Amino acid sequence: MLFYPVKFAAIPKERIWGGNKLKALFKEKSEEPIGEYWVLSGHPNGTSIVVNGELKGKSLVDLTKQYPEVFLGNSPQDRFPLLIKFIEANDDLSVQVHPDDNYALKVEGDYGKTEAWYILGAKENGQVIFGHHFKNKEEYKSAIENKQIKDFLNYQKIEEDQLLYIPSGTIHALLSGTILIEVQQTSDITYRVYDWDRVDKNGKGRELHIEKAADVINYTDQTTQDETRHSIVATDSISHEQLVKSDYFVIEKIILENTAYQLQLGKEGNPDVLIIAEGEGTLIAGQEIETIALQAGDTLLVPTTIKNYEIQTKSKIKILRTYY
Repeated sequence: MLFYPVKFAAIPKERIWGGNKLKALFKEKSEEPIGEYWVLSGHPNGTSIVVNGELKGKSLVDLTKQYPEVFLGNSPQDRFPLLIKFIEANDDLSVQVHPDDNYALKVEGDYGKTEAWYILGAKENGQVIFGHHFKNKEEYKSAIENKQIKDFLNYQKIEEDQLLYIPSGTIHALLSGTILIEVQQTSDITYRVYDWDRVDKNGKGRELHIEKAADVINYTDQTTQDETRHSIVATDSISHEQLVKSDYFVIEKIILENTAYQLQLGKEGNPDVLIIAEGEGTLIAGQEIETIALQAGDTLLVPTTIKNYEIQTKSKIKILRTYY
């Protein structure tokens, strides 16, 4: 088989804190608030399906099982290790924390979750919760008992084009008016610490996970950001920048204006993931492979068999590239 870059259908996820602004981008017709669009996932709670070419209809799980050297490479998990989402927060999310791999595998039978947020849009003076100032587990539990949790949360201002790297063990929450792309380890384990005293129509609040959160919270300083953001290429028509490099993934941002740009795989032997954040263009991966149209909201997986490829645009396109 001649392997080619595969494109996936987005999986919409209804959330009580979700919104409607991204529905047009993903041609979503539901009247319910959509908080997340899983655009690349091999997790059993939502598995991506190919929409182009000979592999159309196959899932990401099918690809990584049938062609592991092509679509998985050297993965830290026995499945595709990254989960990519577009997220729209029309209301505040719960204050939460995620476990690391060791704790999650032992207690939950799943992997931990380190993640990164690339901010697409934020309201004026927008903020997120990022970190805390609990000295230890005892102070955390005391704050819970005395309903003082809000007094210990750190707020951070955010703006468009900002990247926040959020290691496992970090207390965090998206707040209203925020739209972003999330790159994370493949995991769906979340421990809620606080949910703003919200209740449903029956007067019942969502489940909290106070004890498990106490086990996994990092009680040392968590707010120091990765300092690996730097320019790779900068010309009048090309901007290629590394946003973050971690043990779990690398994220780069590429902006092209009326030009073509040649790329090699981010890591030899592993696939690239391309997330189209804005604009439109085409991907060319050789004479024998059909040219692929790119538009905002698309997510593609470039197989390991394609060592070089080219992105072209006659207007402007912004892409996040991630690999592991």
